[in-house]
Amino acid sequence: QEKGNVSCFVPIQKGCDNWCSFCVVPAARGPEATRPLDEILDECRRFLAAGARELFLLGQNVNSVRLPGGFAGLLERVAALDGVLRVRFTTSHPRDCSPELARVMGGVPAVMPWLHLPVQSGSTRILQDMNRGYTREHYLDLVDRFRREVPDIAFTTDVIVGFPGETEADFEDTLEACAALG
Repeated sequence: QEKGNVSCFVPIQKGCDNWCSFCVVPAARGPEATRPLDEILDECRRFLAAGARELFLLGQNVNSVRLPGGFAGLLERVAALDGVLRVRFTTSHPRDCSPELARVMGGVPAVMPWLHLPVQSGSTRILQDMNRGYTREHYLDLVDRFRREVPDIAFTTDVIVGFPGETEADFEDTLEACAALG
C-alpha cells in the first residue's frame, strides 16, 4: 500500500464452488478458499494506518466466506476498525445472500448502500440451465428485502442474453424482470 491511497482492495477469498454453466472460474481458480480472519483484519489495519479510508472487500462470492459470523460478521468487524469511513464489497451471489447481510448493510453506516447482485437472467428456466441455484422469484424477493432494510440502496447487476436455448419468452421474462426492478 502506497501512502495516499484513499481506497484499497482487500481480497477475502479466491476461487468458487458454484460451477455456473457459463463460467470458467471454478476450473481456472479452483475451489473457494477464504483467507484467515486475522490476516484479513491485519491487512485492513495496515491500509488504514497508511491513510486509506475506504476498504473494498473482494471475492468471487463474498457471501460464502467460511468465517465465524459469515460475511455479515466480517463486514461488521471491518466497519468497526479505527479510521474506516466506508466499506464496499463485490461480488454477491443471489443464492447466498442472507437476511443478516441486509441487516448489516442497513444498520452499519460505514457499509455503503450499494449491492452488485448479478441476476444473469429473468427466466427461471434459463437460471436453471445456467446452474445458478435460484429462481426469478427468489431474486425479486431478495431485492425487495434489501430495499426494505437498506435505505437508498443502489443495485448493479449482470445480464446474459442469447444464452443457449433462450427463447423469445425467456428474453421477455428478463426484460420484465429488469423493468420490475427499476
